[in-house]
Amino acid sequence: MAAGLGVGWWALGGETPLASTTDQALQRKLDAAVEGAPAPLAELTGFSWDQVRVFDYGTDDDVISEAVGDPVEWEVAATSYTGPSLWVFSKGGEAVRAVQLDANAPANGKGGSWSKSVRISGGPDHNVVTLTE
Repeated sequence: MAAGLGVGWWALGGETPLASTTDQALQRKLDAAVEGAPAPLAELTGFSWDQVRVFDYGTDDDVISEAVGDPVEWEVAATSYTGPSLWVFSKGGEAVRAVQLDANAPANGKGGSWSKSVRISGGPDHNVVTLTE
C-alpha cells in the first residue's frame, strides 16, 4: 500500500518523472560489445552513474518507478527490435538517465540491478546481452 501511495504522489505532481530516451551512440557501443570482447559498461557511457537497473519490454512505469525509487516514464520509441529494454542509470540513489536499448538483458537474480563494475558481453542469441560483475 505504501508503494502505491508513493507512486500516486509522483503521479499527482510530487516529483517530475524521468522520461525515457534513446541513445544511438550508446546503442552502437553496446552492439559492438555484444559482437566483440566483454566491455565495462562504464566505459561505454558518457555520463556519471553508479548503478543500472534493466527492465524488460512491457514493464509498467509504476513497477520501474518503485524499483528505482524515482518516478520514471517509459514511452517506448519506434524500433526494429521486437522487445527493447529500459536501462535506468542512477547516481547516489537518484535516477539520472533512462535509456531504451535494443537488447535483451536477462535478470541476474538481484532484480536486474548492477553496479558500475558490470561488464557486458554477448549472449546466446542476437541482441541478448550478458551482464556480469
